Amino acid sequence: MQPPREPELNFSQVKKDLNLVDLVLTLGYQHNRQKSGPTLDKGKFHVFDYRGNANLDQVIIYKAPSGDFLYFNRADDRDKGSVIDFLKNRIENPRIEGIQASNGKSVWASVIDNARRFLNMPEQERKFSPQLQQTIAPVQRGDQYVPDFLRKTAPLTDTRYLNARGLSNETLENHYFKGRVLNHMHEGTSKTGQRYEFVNTAFPQVYNDKIVGLEIKAQGFRGQAADSLNSSALWLSNSTHKTSTLVITESAIDALSHYQLKQPNNTMYASTSGQLTDNKVAEIRRLITDHNLKSVKLGFDNDVDGHVYDTKLITGLAHVSTPMGIERTLPGMLTVSIHSDQEQYFSKLHQQAKNYNQEVTEGYYQLAGPKAPPTHTLQSEFILATKEADNSYKFHIPKRLEALEYFNRALILSYPMSVKLDLVKPRANDWNDQLKESLRGNKQPQALSVAPTSEAMKDQSASPAKEEAQEPAIRRGIRR
Repeated sequence: MQPPREPELNFSQVKKDLNLVDLVLTLGYQHNRQKSGPTLDKGKFHVFDYRGNANLDQVIIYKAPSGDFLYFNRADDRDKGSVIDFLKNRIENPRIEGIQASNGKSVWASVIDNARRFLNMPEQERKFSPQLQQTIAPVQRGDQYVPDFLRKTAPLTDTRYLNARGLSNETLENHYFKGRVLNHMHEGTSKTGQRYEFVNTAFPQVYNDKIVGLEIKAQGFRGQAADSLNSSALWLSNSTHKTSTLVITESAIDALSHYQLKQPNNTMYASTSGQLTDNKVAEIRRLITDHNLKSVKLGFDNDVDGHVYDTKLITGLAHVSTPMGIERTLPGMLTVSIHSDQEQYFSKLHQQAKNYNQEVTEGYYQLAGPKAPPTHTLQSEFILATKEADNSYKFHIPKRLEALEYFNRALILSYPMSVKLDLVKPRANDWNDQLKESLRGNKQPQALSVAPTSEAMKDQSASPAKEEAQEPAIRRGIRR
């Protein structure tokens, strides 16, 4: 006699029988009570950290008006949905124990297998959470999850730190920046048991139109709030239906400084918070599309890193017909690969590189004498071009301000871009340094925004050190 067949499972049954809260608790996620709403009995969004460590995996569970438990993951905007989605995403992206793909089966069949394994688990091995489930009230329209770090922020009223950086209250009160700069409260207890509170300045970081991080600054300190997703997010100013231009800087303070110096119209600002990742390049592309922007101005710092950021973003915003990117970066050399079936683009950029190399050679012989032999040092200053295969090219650029800027401007002129691009370099190290120079009575210099010339690059060969690197390493803001 054959044993009775196990009833077939389908997705509707899984959603009905497999409770998401019980599942994550059984798998080893821990309920983070401190981050789960204002209080446990009132919170609508509940945070669960895998093995108590949000860096391993974190999901935020809430109850839909229908009564179903749903989830999302702040670290991955695609990781959200029902218990079916939870299983599927962790089968496709393994990061926890207890969920795995079934050999030789599709991802959907693997979802059913994992659900069946959990439902057949002995009751003593499963976690049940009726009390916790009762405390999770259904979300209503307008409810939103508020990260813990935003609970410690307040509207910008203490502007002393920003004023000390040369920024006027008129700039800070401009509609471009309303709500985009905050105060952040840091509370603690001294060694003597006395309570204290420091007021820092904070810049919300946005990913896919949601605040997912917070950059915090004070005199001598800059850092990220806990759980910030800095690797994917940008700081953004406000925009209007007339906005047509995006200015990108390394820091929000540089963006504010650029506005105070230039006061452009129909412009929005973005800051990369000191680093430019592939995720941030993708977010900038989305921003350009969503806002129908016509031009982008790259205002990164006037140092080697700033020029490398220019290269990274230019290649990231190239037209889809000519994909390109930074293939390799070494201490003294940057390699850019370009794929295009249009030989004329390569020829134009190659000629620009030859022109640069000729200027470098002439400068060498002016200093060393007309009869001086060429040296390895001279060769290392050249921009070199190679054709690797049909439609595949590489350019090798020395990591020097003059070479990088020349190449970046020539690249914009030679190849089609997805949007009009321009480089706007401060003559000081960054836009805040330039603002402070202008406030000290210096004549306000104009930003560089011209075609590649060696004279323009010679003006930028000396760059003062960044101010923040000179500040003492204290970790607090203004004490109240």
